[in-house]
Amino acid sequence: MADSPTPLRHAEPEKRDDATLAQEAQAHLGKSPALQLVAELLQKLRVGGFTWWTPEQVRSLWPASVRMGWLAQRPDIRQRITTGLTGLAPRAARNKTPEFQGALIDSVIEDGDVSVKQFDDAFTVEELAVYGPTPELWSKFRERTPWDQDTPSHQELVAWLFEAFLASQSSIGGHSRKPILTSLALRTAIPGKIWHTRIPLEVRVAIDDLRFQREKVKPSEAFHAIHDLSVATPSIIASNIALRELTRVVDVAEKSMGYNGSVPGKPATLPMGANSGVGNVPSQPGLRAASATGKSEAPKGEGAAGAAGGGNANATTPTPGRAAADEDFAFDDDPDSDEKTAEHAGGRKREPVADAKRQ
Repeated sequence: MADSPTPLRHAEPEKRDDATLAQEAQAHLGKSPALQLVAELLQKLRVGGFTWWTPEQVRSLWPASVRMGWLAQRPDIRQRITTGLTGLAPRAARNKTPEFQGALIDSVIEDGDVSVKQFDDAFTVEELAVYGPTPELWSKFRERTPWDQDTPSHQELVAWLFEAFLASQSSIGGHSRKPILTSLALRTAIPGKIWHTRIPLEVRVAIDDLRFQREKVKPSEAFHAIHDLSVATPSIIASNIALRELTRVVDVAEKSMGYNGSVPGKPATLPMGANSGVGNVPSQPGLRAASATGKSEAPKGEGAAGAAGGGNANATTPTPGRAAADEDFAFDDDPDSDEKTAEHAGGRKREPVADAKRQ
């Protein structure tokens, strides 16, 4: 797991000119995929029009005085923002303290001279990511996101987030980076039962067709998770799997970025197969769930009433979640990792014939 990113602190900033400070900020951003991701996320949230992430809400979380404190070592940025929002002359604005600048900005907002959106846009997302507390910014995103609302806009946001996890270049500044998640890490973070019951049949058939075609053309080369995701794209995944289930992927990415444990109150991940209320898979009377003791147990509600169709058609059979941490296997590039993952997840074996007789 990576170390949690920290805000940039310049050494002897008073001895450096503005251009040097700006170069150091860009270098700091370029070295950290996690900071780049947060900058990209803040930009996405600004233009997303989400009711749970508005300029007013963001200002209440991080008002002017707080943000100016983040930029204490960058008098050039604080001067630009203060002059732009309040009209204070550049030299006078530059020489003021962060506290004075923050109070002045708040006063022009309260008096209606400047909108909250103008205030929010005055801070670039790169500046917020480099000098702000990114663990807190990430934490608030996870805390405020309504993971139970599978609306098109939220599905599009999660699809974009998955693409950003996999990207090897930042969409802001063009910085190259090591992807936050490998294709294998993303794919194995989604339990097989959920994948095979939620991803459309035609998509899974297309993955099989691609696998067979590759084996004909390049028989010596393995078929990897990256090939799965070339067909089952992040957009398809987010559109067909409940977003609450996909928080498993966000959990793994969070650990990769070093934000693990920094999210008090983040939504708990559901056990594999738990009923999320959205996109549920009908129960199958012939299947049995493995209990925590490893024994097979008949689902409640089966029997004469269930066979007659009187059971809950939307109920799912819960199975245990993975007991071990995802980071143990998420970045394993071994082609046999799928088998290792299955063993890591508990290695549940089924004997359908024996189960049928017990039924």
